[in-house]
Amino acid sequence: MFAAQSKLFAVSMCSKISDMIRGQATPSSMKLQLIPILQYMHHDTSTASMVNELCMELLGSYPAVEFVRVTLSALSTLASATVIDVSGQVTLLLQYLHNDPRLSVKRHALHLLHSLARRGAHLWPQGALTNLIDSTTILLQDGTENTDLLIRTLDVIEVLSQSAVTCDANMEEGSPLLSLCVNACYSPDPFVAVKAVTILARIACYCYEEGLPAFGAQDVVSCLESLIVLLALDEKHLYQLKGCLRSTVKLCQAQPSHCTIFVDAIGATLINTSPEGGQSDGQMVALCEALGAIGSLGDNALLPLLPDILIKLKQTVHVHTKVMLCTLLFQIVAGGYEWNAECLEAIKKVVKSVDGWAKYRIARSAARYGHHRIATRIFYGLKEAVASEQLHFWLSGLQLVTSAESHLMEETEDNENGRKSGIVEKLNGAISRYASACASMKAASTPLRSLQFASEYSILRCEFLQALVQLLHSCRSLCTAPPPAIAVAVVLATKDDLQRYGRVTHQLRKSAQDLRSCAENYQKLYQSAFDADPGSLANIRALQEMCRLMANSVERVCGGVGVSRYRQNEGDFNFGDSVEMRQLARCCSEVRRLAPPLETEGGAISHLRVGCLISQVMLLAGGKMRLPIPRYFFQALQATSVKLSVSPQPRVLGEPVSVPQGSQLALKVEGVLRHGRRASLFRSVAAVCISISTVPPSKINSDQKDTNMNELQQTVTPHRDFFACEFLLSLGSPATGPSCNSNINSGGQYQVTASASILDKDGNVWKCGPRSTLQVKVHEEPTKRKLP
Repeated sequence: MFAAQSKLFAVSMCSKISDMIRGQATPSSMKLQLIPILQYMHHDTSTASMVNELCMELLGSYPAVEFVRVTLSALSTLASATVIDVSGQVTLLLQYLHNDPRLSVKRHALHLLHSLARRGAHLWPQGALTNLIDSTTILLQDGTENTDLLIRTLDVIEVLSQSAVTCDANMEEGSPLLSLCVNACYSPDPFVAVKAVTILARIACYCYEEGLPAFGAQDVVSCLESLIVLLALDEKHLYQLKGCLRSTVKLCQAQPSHCTIFVDAIGATLINTSPEGGQSDGQMVALCEALGAIGSLGDNALLPLLPDILIKLKQTVHVHTKVMLCTLLFQIVAGGYEWNAECLEAIKKVVKSVDGWAKYRIARSAARYGHHRIATRIFYGLKEAVASEQLHFWLSGLQLVTSAESHLMEETEDNENGRKSGIVEKLNGAISRYASACASMKAASTPLRSLQFASEYSILRCEFLQALVQLLHSCRSLCTAPPPAIAVAVVLATKDDLQRYGRVTHQLRKSAQDLRSCAENYQKLYQSAFDADPGSLANIRALQEMCRLMANSVERVCGGVGVSRYRQNEGDFNFGDSVEMRQLARCCSEVRRLAPPLETEGGAISHLRVGCLISQVMLLAGGKMRLPIPRYFFQALQATSVKLSVSPQPRVLGEPVSVPQGSQLALKVEGVLRHGRRASLFRSVAAVCISISTVPPSKINSDQKDTNMNELQQTVTPHRDFFACEFLLSLGSPATGPSCNSNINSGGQYQVTASASILDKDGNVWKCGPRSTLQVKVHEEPTKRKLP
């Protein structure tokens, strides 16, 4: 391990270890322990070349199985680290695979080829894949004698098929790889058949994505259908079934026209499965997950399965399967349909027959697809059935959030005046519920579970609804508050022609400012959600887009600094491929369509243009838009936190750090990155940006307050999740170097704040780090104090 971390240690020890391995006095057992050290000698080219020559000598001198396996492992690891000799190592491993008769050596060679395949097919030499295909063809013809080697060889080819190089070289009809996989698809061994059809599906997906003809795609579809039906008959084939379903989903993503075929096949298999036939709950759940993934790719893809899903809900006894079937039902209705009595009754019966955790999962799925009325009933019953106070407030907050959204979706009167007054009442009711939900979220927060995202998401939604109410009142002021008599004088004084309309101009501009501020707050929430899944981030972007669209529409009517041709000629919105995100995209498109026209010359605040704003508000709050609650609101699939430590610290807690005037403060910031169970699932930490801000004391005769704040930044790369950096601050005296830009030359108590931001591998900045505050007192020299 020292050789892996230290280049100096590896170079200095390489010759000594080589002499010990070559020496006749060294016992064989010790040589077997020394050879693995050679795999870490990759720090420079000369050392790696010397180790490579030594290992090749060992392969010729020590043909025993143990020596061959250890030496090949060292060579493969060394080649993978240096990259320059991958092709030679692949050739060597293929020679041992073909020529060495020992089965353990063949298996180990395939294992090492599998690891080298992950480095990329572009590093393999020409003819290596053809050589591997030929050996696989021979193994396939031998039948069941070498099934283990056949599966391992197909594993290597499967990894290579993930590269575009492999797919491009083998996409022609009659190519050796296609012929091999077509023959292997009908193997009696399910492992072999699944591996072969996975390779074929990847090549077909590549052809679809590149716009090339996919030869044999129909055969791949037929083979996948057959395998899904056959593998679902026995619970011991669950792993292979999941592999087939993954290939099915990827094929549907590349070519949506296949969705109907696979929905029929998977749906029929799901309906026919039963515990009495040997199928397990895991198989039915896997089939439901595949249907959900395919259903999210296109509108109404699962609608033909609705009667079968209702029948299956009555028949199944597995709790997990019931939850998944309810999720499929929510997904179908979320495509733009209304609930009927039969579907509601089916959901109600399922909720009565399952335990509390299953009820929570059903309610969570309903909220994520925008069915808030169902979620409200379930959360209302659950909040009184928990023993923990925090869980009670959490469920109460969820019930209030879903109740607010379901209140917005209630039907209003048919006449226009009734709808307008009903919109205001619904918005006020939803705002009241959201305010109570924010209080419940705050009460449910604990040091271990802060619920920061859920609280801020609810607060921003409440702010947006308040902005919509204010916009409606501003629009009404066009009729209720006519222009004053001095309107003409105000126009001449301000040189603003829109001031002639009186109070409505100021009110509309204030509404536009509120909507812009709400959009900025959504952007801040986006930047703070480093651990959020892509769907949750897309949800935030969609809501931010709504705020921007509404702000731009208001500015078109009342003018203002920010009026522009915002997204006027752009295409459709795209927030993702899921059903709920497509609904939000359609809603944004409809809001943009209803926007008032942009008048370049002499724009007027007319009843027609104000009516466009009212139509937009009625669309957003009139029950036509189902707000899907993002997944990150309920659960985080990855967890990343930053812990900061700032030194020096005061000797007495609460007291400031004392610094003499004219001296500089050396500030050291240390930090540790902490990860959850799934680290770097969506994005990983590439660097940490540390910001130091210094706020000077407020002076009585000074007009500058916020402008005197100085800020320093430094970007550090964590090493084993630890990072440290140092700053030099000049407090109470002019700065003499680049360490600080302070121009303060007086004493007093300063506030130094250290904050951390995360940079991912794409260069995006995520402002989700903690803040640490340090009070620093600069002692003023008595001779320089000003007399009163």
